[in-house]
Amino acid sequence: MPGIIVTGHGHFATGIVSALELILGPQDGLVAVDFPEGDTATQITENLTSAVDSFGGGAVVVFSDLRGGQPFNVASALCTDHPNLRVAFGTNLPLLIEAVTRFGGNAIHVPDETLLEEVIRAGAESVGKFTVGTGASSAQDDWD
Repeated sequence: MPGIIVTGHGHFATGIVSALELILGPQDGLVAVDFPEGDTATQITENLTSAVDSFGGGAVVVFSDLRGGQPFNVASALCTDHPNLRVAFGTNLPLLIEAVTRFGGNAIHVPDETLLEEVIRAGAESVGKFTVGTGASSAQDDWD
């Protein structure tokens, strides 16, 4: 399985990894890198670099909370020196569960772009609304 790193602002990473492991159990190859209040750009750079390097040059996918934030920017910059690194943003729990279950097994290479896009689509399709009396609505339902 490619290494999976989750990062984000505050304790987003450890929180979402904790939720995932409550559902799926402990996961090898899954690392949380938080960016708590008070940390500097240097600290998040050191922490993410260390996490990426911990996979020994193997394939790694970083899932960030949002595009444009410091964790995402640092992870994206690391791609220059790490050709087996991919970065996704907008991470939610269904997306991360999909990634862990789809990337599992004996895969030792970077997931192809199609597989990564399928994982991202699963995360997007998990967003929706609840309407009283009808139950959960799909993500495609109108708000009207």
